[in-house]
Amino acid sequence: MRRRSLTGPAAVFMSAAGLAAALLGTAPAGAVTTQPVITLDTPAPVALAAAPATADVSFDFQTKAKNLKAYDATLTVDARGLSKIAKVTFSDNCTVKGLVATCSEMFESASSPTTHMGAVTRLTLTPLKGAALGASGTYKVTGHSAHAQIVGGTGQAEVGGPSFGLDALTDHTGLKVGSTVGEPVRFTNVGNRPAKGVQTVLAASPGLDFADHYANCKYAYNGTIHFAECYPKGAITIGETAALAAPVRLRVNSAALYTYLDTMTGPLGQPGWPDGQGLKWTWGTGATLNLKVIKAGRTSSAPAGSVSLPQTGTTTDYRITSLQARNTADFGVSGASAQAGVGKNATFAFHLSAGGPATLYDRSGGEGVPTVWVTLPPGTTAVGHSANCGPWQDHNPTAEAHGPYVCAPSGIVLPKGRSPTSV
Repeated sequence: MRRRSLTGPAAVFMSAAGLAAALLGTAPAGAVTTQPVITLDTPAPVALAAAPATADVSFDFQTKAKNLKAYDATLTVDARGLSKIAKVTFSDNCTVKGLVATCSEMFESASSPTTHMGAVTRLTLTPLKGAALGASGTYKVTGHSAHAQIVGGTGQAEVGGPSFGLDALTDHTGLKVGSTVGEPVRFTNVGNRPAKGVQTVLAASPGLDFADHYANCKYAYNGTIHFAECYPKGAITIGETAALAAPVRLRVNSAALYTYLDTMTGPLGQPGWPDGQGLKWTWGTGATLNLKVIKAGRTSSAPAGSVSLPQTGTTTDYRITSLQARNTADFGVSGASAQAGVGKNATFAFHLSAGGPATLYDRSGGEGVPTVWVTLPPGTTAVGHSANCGPWQDHNPTAEAHGPYVCAPSGIVLPKGRSPTSV
């Protein structure tokens, strides 16, 4: 059965890459019914490291059609445009003739407004010996199904690329509310091509504000996280270590307790950069943020690239630092007693309260959310519960009948004043 996943804000950074699938229209009486549409998300460009390293290419699709079943789908991948730069192999679901593959697929959508579906079809690319750094090629994906229109697209691969290794950031504890802390951002181009420039995304969790608003940075807020996306000028040569000319300054506000700064850096123009989430960006009006060279790199005749090589080993372009404040968050539970006669039902209602001043922010994605354990009185049996509660162990009839039950807020961010109800 076709793998599928639903949309949702599962991470701090969410990519905005991908095309919107066409809406499924309703045809007038007597007209030909419009087929549902399955659309290929725009494939991210691939930078190929030196052989024997390989690069895998996968394909993701989306549809707005609900409860669609297209088990007869076929994808055709024409990779002849890659013949001068890479050896191409295809996944086992494909019949291959030269560099053109016909691949069987099955797509199935859910009842949600948009369903994202991953294809079985894969490409594995190995750069040809002697292929020039910067050389590129393209491939084309088309599709067919009797049950849907499949909209394909074109992808690109190129030989070599920059790759930024971001230095570890410094964790902080015991920060005073109202104080300002600086976080240096330093990185090295460990790739085999220079970069025309650098772009850096910063995300500050609840309790932190950016103290500076540079003219070459844009800023946004989604109601929980403060974002900054900066474009300091300066080419980055191979092997060069550079840093933002000034540390990222963060102001610790009254909502701070367990807070975090996410930092991601890449070559200027990196496709698929996390710039989505429907955010409204505003450019800063302060000074210009520059780069400073910590260690000079080496010159190269290779053209500058904007597609990063895959990260390998301990090299990473993404870091998270923890900033803990000296603060408190008043979290509690309150409710009322309930009584009922033998054989009757009683409803026990209570609510979870976040009194602040700090915001409770569970970075684990749910594992660390504050919870309440409810132990049922002897001689009682649970006959129902709210969506915020459940037995401590799933698929256990004894736990479902006699508990204990675990109740938690509906979200992972609990600012002061929110009182999610549980029953």
